[in-house]
Amino acid sequence: MKSISRYVLCLLVLLFPVAAFAAGPHGAPPGLDGRFVQLAQQVPGFGGYFFDANGDLNVYLTDLSRADEARAAVAEVAIQRGPSPQRLLTRPAAIIVRHGDFDFLQLDEWHQQMRAAWSIPGVVSFDSNEATNRVVIGVSDMTVKPRVLALADSLGVPRNAIVFEFDQPPVPVTTLQQYYRPVVGGLQEDWSGTYCSVGVNLVYWNWSQNIQGESGFYTASHCSNTRFGTDSTVYSQGGYRIGQERYDPPTFNNSQYAGCPVNYACRWSDVTFVKYDSGVNQHRGYIAQTTSYGYGPYNSGSLTINSSQPEFQITNLALPVQGQVMNKVGRTTGWTAGTVANTCKDVPDGSYKLLCQDEVNAFVDGGDSGSPVFQYLSSTTVGFSGIAWARNFQGGLYYSNYSIIANDFGTGVTYTP
Repeated sequence: MKSISRYVLCLLVLLFPVAAFAAGPHGAPPGLDGRFVQLAQQVPGFGGYFFDANGDLNVYLTDLSRADEARAAVAEVAIQRGPSPQRLLTRPAAIIVRHGDFDFLQLDEWHQQMRAAWSIPGVVSFDSNEATNRVVIGVSDMTVKPRVLALADSLGVPRNAIVFEFDQPPVPVTTLQQYYRPVVGGLQEDWSGTYCSVGVNLVYWNWSQNIQGESGFYTASHCSNTRFGTDSTVYSQGGYRIGQERYDPPTFNNSQYAGCPVNYACRWSDVTFVKYDSGVNQHRGYIAQTTSYGYGPYNSGSLTINSSQPEFQITNLALPVQGQVMNKVGRTTGWTAGTVANTCKDVPDGSYKLLCQDEVNAFVDGGDSGSPVFQYLSSTTVGFSGIAWARNFQGGLYYSNYSIIANDFGTGVTYTP
């Protein structure tokens, strides 16, 4: 997974049926990387897990004598793999234990150290990758590899723990599209002469911002007049005003969190909270369902809302696991789906660094920014996972998952109806 360091923000997420709470940025890595760090402390030698093409859960261990401990520790993950309309799985997930060269505590620490390579032109991204059991460094120019490896040598990071891959910076996707009530996730929302997508309706508490149980929605922060700053951008849907930006947290720097590279501004999520105007007909905990999906990069889905089953209901929250299928609904490419390619990946976006973003092989295009990303559970229910904000160079999407969003927004959120 493309991860954060062991010194990263303290994330405390309580997954109740109706709410998630999180503390702010100082402590264990957030999201799935944080879970991997915990497992490596619980089961010495644990190096990560991922779902393979057969739907089986693969687990890395440096010490195979602990295989039974590892199987017990991840049994619930295999059970909760979930169904997928895009990939038929006819049996429960098996747990396959594989020998790994490194445990996740090592990968996580080396990942943090190698962020110093962001000062080298051509270095794009970083990932503690659970499928390769390596720190994967994305570069747009392979000729920079010697400089990166020299840096690794100076930091004491072993060369055989590093893998290079070609990568390019994310492209924000600022370009379903008609009036629809109640307002639900996935619909077009308009702001300042352009458009994005409604992410997820919720109730939000943040006492430090004097926000006490306000109804609104998440969308992408760059879908506002001032990115990473509250500016009261006004939003409409189908030609009618629906709300106003209420809170878009500021960035942080290296003095506030050591995992943010020196001389850069960082955020955990490209997300802003918009408060609904009084009287707007909106449906908390629901996402638009269209008539069909597109699977994989560059394959769009339908934009037509399914008249017989117009909405998915959010029943729980879902962190991504590499190899698992995730879905999104947005105003431009509709309902699309694909496998999780990477988790917790550090990526650049202009002068900013977005830490611990997830990457899915599902198509997005201009206007899809802000779209809800979710795990399909049934024809009527989903597990909310996060907010899409960018396209990668291969036609897939980047998104900020709910636990990463909580690092920026910091208090209570109710996602379910």
